Amino acid sequence: MTNFPSQKRDWSELKSAMNEARSNDLIWNHERVFKPAYFAGDDVLEVARESYHMYINENALYSKTSYPSLYQYETELIDMLVDLLNGPDGSGGSFTSGGTESNLLAMKTAREWAKEHQPGSSTPEIVVPRTAHPSFEKGATVLEMKVVRLQESPNLTVDLAAMEKAINANTIMLVGSAPPYNYGHTDPITVIGAMAQQHGLWMHVDSCLGGFILPFAREFDSTIPEFDFLVPTVRSISVDLHKYAYAAKGISALMLRDKTHTDYNRTSFNDWPGGLYSTPNLSGSRSGGAIASAWAVINYLGREGYRNIVQDLIQLRQQFQAGINAIPGLRVVGNPQTFQFAFGSDQFDIYAVADAMEDLNWKIGRAREPHSIQLMINRSHHLTVTTFLSDLEKVSDRVAAGNIKVRDIQSVYAN
Repeated sequence: MTNFPSQKRDWSELKSAMNEARSNDLIWNHERVFKPAYFAGDDVLEVARESYHMYINENALYSKTSYPSLYQYETELIDMLVDLLNGPDGSGGSFTSGGTESNLLAMKTAREWAKEHQPGSSTPEIVVPRTAHPSFEKGATVLEMKVVRLQESPNLTVDLAAMEKAINANTIMLVGSAPPYNYGHTDPITVIGAMAQQHGLWMHVDSCLGGFILPFAREFDSTIPEFDFLVPTVRSISVDLHKYAYAAKGISALMLRDKTHTDYNRTSFNDWPGGLYSTPNLSGSRSGGAIASAWAVINYLGREGYRNIVQDLIQLRQQFQAGINAIPGLRVVGNPQTFQFAFGSDQFDIYAVADAMEDLNWKIGRAREPHSIQLMINRSHHLTVTTFLSDLEKVSDRVAAGNIKVRDIQSVYAN
């Protein structure tokens, strides 16, 4: 047990202790780390950090009354996202702390919308693909809703027949991912949206990972389907700005085809001594730094900058894919369209390969369905792609020969 400190300590001493404490932490953008990290170059990182520090003490809760520059940034950012995601006139949105909160607010929006359009349902239900993010289960716990998660992903995609079958009188929302975390290829949003329209349901797209990749990647990859407001049945989209928009954490957005639906998530209260309290999402206090960082980085890069980064990372991903597929016994899973992808084997235990690669100080992820190694690439991996593929080939040969046995390490996404 750690007691509350009785005496103050010198900052230089504390700083030294903190540096020592973090000495065994991962370096988040190290070239041997394939865990989730969003690195577009030192110049972009400098913009993100400096702009964050400019507003590190400002609270966006008071932006309208005290920090008009933050209110300007928020307003302009929403307009930029409407433009990026092809929102029609009347679209809008609000900012959150991250993708989990954005998905939760999408569920709340659908729940309140359904009270007007589908009165009479007992426990509101949403139907999600097998690969949908676990944040929907978290949202269901908070909002007293039910998630119907499909049990299979035939051909690594949404089980559309099972989704149709799962719809009942309590269903209010269908979900598609662009892309799901597991495989990196986008769900058939147009088809799911048509199903939602046929049954009078809310259609939400979780694009927290892909929202700042797919709009640019479509120029280089014709296999990417429409996923945003170009699909007329899509009512809401979640998109993280602290992922591939490269802003400092934590900032995400819930974008809505009809901006008046943001009212479903606003809490306003005036019957107390302090005066009007009105917030657009779950948070009270919000980081002004994250908002300023997003505004600065997006303006710094612009469409041209994001397009160049996306093209560069697509080429890097293809280099990894070609090298992996050339190794006997290995295969890339599915048809990845973004920058996270998995690879496995039908001939030997891929987790044994993962164990051996980690012994060589490669930090990688593991997925269960199917058993696979998961990589999330960024621009630092230009430095190590050749070494990684060389190590992978040697390790795979040893596993195939029976010289390396699996240690039974479980796959963990977040813990």
